[in-house]
Amino acid sequence: MKRHPVLSTLVFAVVLTLLGSFAVGLSHRGADAQDATPAAMVGHPLVGTWIVDPEPDNPANVPSIVVFTSDGIVIDPVAGFAGSWEATGPRTAVFTLSGIFEDEGGSYIAIRGPIEVDEATDTSTDPYTVTIVGADGTVLATDQGTARLTRLPAQSGDPGMPLDGIPTWTQATPEAATPAP
Repeated sequence: MKRHPVLSTLVFAVVLTLLGSFAVGLSHRGADAQDATPAAMVGHPLVGTWIVDPEPDNPANVPSIVVFTSDGIVIDPVAGFAGSWEATGPRTAVFTLSGIFEDEGGSYIAIRGPIEVDEATDTSTDPYTVTIVGADGTVLATDQGTARLTRLPAQSGDPGMPLDGIPTWTQATPEAATPAP
């Protein structure tokens, strides 16, 4: 299946944006919001910080970091994406993550899917869909995939040691530059 050029460009831009996604921003809300949080979400195993590999079978794919808060917010701080999630069961949920692009005419991306956290491994491997929508509501492109989520564990500050759970990847080589005329 050949991908739409806009989708390929936007997915590539999203992946590049996520390259440095190792800083995490959390949403802070007042007591009223906390009181309104459904109990099923407060203790849900999805709450926390996750290492997300949107293409686990691609050795050149770069992982990202995503935060699921107990009040139903999902955040990708580097890409500038935000969204919502809700529990559908004791270990399951659905999410929607979105971002707006200020490209020619404008567009937005919607990334959606179910999640089921494996109790034994504290991981999840789930399908997701991507939809690119133009400013006028026209669907410009769609894609789908399977992502692997691994909880980012709290770790001691051992210097010189990589973080547990961050997968390795093959660095992409820069494309050969075209000589100027």
